[in-house]
Amino acid sequence: MILSQEAGPVESADPRQDQPATGERPSPRPFLRPLLTWAWGAPALVLACCLGFLLWPFAGGRSAFWWIAPHYVRLAAWGFGIRRRLAGWEGLPEGIRLGRQAAVFVGNHCSLFDPPLLISTLPGRPVFVAKRELAWVPFLGWAIHMAGFIFIDRLNLGRATASLQAAARKVREGQSILAFPEGTRSRDGSVLPFKRGIFALARKAGVPVIPFAIHGGPAILPRGTWRVAGGPYLIQVGQPLDLGPEATAEDLRRAAEEKVAQLLKEPAPLDSCVNADRRSP
Repeated sequence: MILSQEAGPVESADPRQDQPATGERPSPRPFLRPLLTWAWGAPALVLACCLGFLLWPFAGGRSAFWWIAPHYVRLAAWGFGIRRRLAGWEGLPEGIRLGRQAAVFVGNHCSLFDPPLLISTLPGRPVFVAKRELAWVPFLGWAIHMAGFIFIDRLNLGRATASLQAAARKVREGQSILAFPEGTRSRDGSVLPFKRGIFALARKAGVPVIPFAIHGGPAILPRGTWRVAGGPYLIQVGQPLDLGPEATAEDLRRAAEEKVAQLLKEPAPLDSCVNADRRSP
């Protein structure tokens, strides 16, 4: 899928430029716009899930999900004032860009909105490796089950190992996946230590690991609040890690953690940012 670049200037890719100067009081978070968007967004999610279930017998769960979910997320992002931007995708190998080669995408996790914004912005329809607790969340859990997300039981080692083996089979069959190796959301946007499991999966499946960094997530929706602040949300994709065939899962873990931290410190040039809001879902 080829992405056309946005005409005209693009917002700063560095969320640090939007921070108040030292000593200044930060601007209050908006109230009315997020309240109104949550008011229609929550029932709209229920309706979207019901529509997906109605389409499931005719189109299959995955097709139903991808027909509906990106449109819903795009509409909700517009309601909150979130402006999705993508950088680095066109620098990936053609097979990965066009969905002919599977890959494991790993990056930082800093906002509750990261999963829906990622799947609605990145081409190729990657699915998440998610904690099993999410499967029991009404409507949300049903929707991601429909999409074919891979659930990991982090409290049961045997089940977790079996889930990772099943995930490796899916990846070998051509399904790209997304994962947050930190295991939880960062409070300040900094990179937390990566866990090794997803990199063992990548080694077992024999597919490349691609790091990405999210800029703007903490400013839009930090932990502990429902008051979403609109602004640019940039997904910056790096190059596949190239450590050679002898690299271990631990080698990949260290390299990925370092690369994601580097991407966070070096935001993409403005002219490399693509306006994902102008691309068809």
